Amino acid sequence: MDNEFENIVPWNGANDTGRDVRLKWQRNFERIKANFEEVLALIGKIDIEELAQYFIRKDQPDTTPHQLNVGEFIDSLIAGKGIGLFPDGRAQLSRLEVRDALVVMRLLINEIQAMAGDYSFSDVGHIEKVESVEENTYKLWMERRTEFDFTSLSENDILLSIINNLLTGGKDYYSSWMRVINTNTNDNTLTVVLYPDSEVPGGKNYPPVAGYNVTRRGNAVMPDEGAVNERAQSWLLSSREGRIMFLQNVYKPILEDYNYALTIGKLPNLKALEQLPVTTDNVGIVAQTIIAERFYQFDYNGDVVPNKVDRGEWSLEVAQGEQPYRNVQHERLTEAGTTYTLLEQHTVYHYGCKWGCLVDKTQLEPQWNSPGWVLLEGDKNYTVQFVAPGTAKRGRVNLDITAWVQYGNRDITELLLASAGTEVEWLRDSGNTPSDNSWQPVYVDGKRNVIHIDNSDEHGVGMSFGYEYDTVKFICRVTIPVGSGTETIENYVGFRM
Repeated sequence: MDNEFENIVPWNGANDTGRDVRLKWQRNFERIKANFEEVLALIGKIDIEELAQYFIRKDQPDTTPHQLNVGEFIDSLIAGKGIGLFPDGRAQLSRLEVRDALVVMRLLINEIQAMAGDYSFSDVGHIEKVESVEENTYKLWMERRTEFDFTSLSENDILLSIINNLLTGGKDYYSSWMRVINTNTNDNTLTVVLYPDSEVPGGKNYPPVAGYNVTRRGNAVMPDEGAVNERAQSWLLSSREGRIMFLQNVYKPILEDYNYALTIGKLPNLKALEQLPVTTDNVGIVAQTIIAERFYQFDYNGDVVPNKVDRGEWSLEVAQGEQPYRNVQHERLTEAGTTYTLLEQHTVYHYGCKWGCLVDKTQLEPQWNSPGWVLLEGDKNYTVQFVAPGTAKRGRVNLDITAWVQYGNRDITELLLASAGTEVEWLRDSGNTPSDNSWQPVYVDGKRNVIHIDNSDEHGVGMSFGYEYDTVKFICRVTIPVGSGTETIENYVGFRM
């Protein structure tokens, strides 16, 4: 067929006669016909089945191992454009609009997932059609996602639907509160009645609208005493309110304080907040019951507030048992060295005083010099008291003076005298300095805290007592080892004629 059309006869319309033109047309037509028949013959020799593997056909299912593009295509999730279909089943495009439902086995999305509005963990349905039955009463046709799908909403359920006007370019939204008065499983429909404006949050209620979801917030049936209406409870995650909530005993749209079984996030508007230094802008947890193994608290400066655990009266049996007294600390390494933070301290009462545990699981008794305990409540001062039975008259002085040391409402004299480092010193003050300097105490039975007093100058009140002077003091000074140092206390007992 190469150059066959070069044999077509040209003509010059200005010089040719009508007969010549007809002859040239006839010869050209015959040549074109011959060429066309030759083309048809060549087409008849083509193997259609072989050719079909290179083309996608509309009259039967077809595949291609090659990528298909619609328009100009750039393969990239960030900088791509156009539509691309890949042999491995992947499709890439800029926007996908689904009018009915999107069904996926797995959804891979951005690392950050965002949600606007409310997310209800409860029974839910999608309204396909709304029909007004009578005033404030509507029939709702609910969507069937599958052939065997029926609405899980039932009679007396309190329903909430949030409607917006985004499709018309607006930004407003409003709520529709309804109660189910009838369900029809065959038609998958609900008959609902609107709550009055006075019984809904915000004071204004709106009719339901097709195309929007509706969820169960509660149920209007009050259960019998001791029973629980599980349809009157639900989970709610609200980005608008800034909280996660578990609501229970919801029998009407407007929530009461007792409905907030658990709230995490911004505090709900509870009556109890009026008595506390917090507002609905504060973030926290409100719950009917909290059970925790550990509880940590810190103050406004960020310092940990130790948890004080009251263990009642101290008992050696408890200290040696399976639940001993604890002092729990957190150890951490810093650039400045090792630091310890007190997390939990057990407290006990012993001899009318409150003690705090210093050594974890200590079995020592709480007392003045115990390294395992510290006095928290009680008299933390060491004091010297006296007992002086006997006679103290002119010329007839005969008595024993006993000094005893008290700490935290307890007599610790015997403990002190048995402790190394404890010293007891006695002095006399009669106003006669030379005689007082030479005075020496006489210990009773070798006890350093008990001295015998008589009329003698060397060991007693002195022979001039009652004659040259009328008063005399006996001073007891006690030096007590406390930690790595000492503490000295003193007191006196005096006699007057």
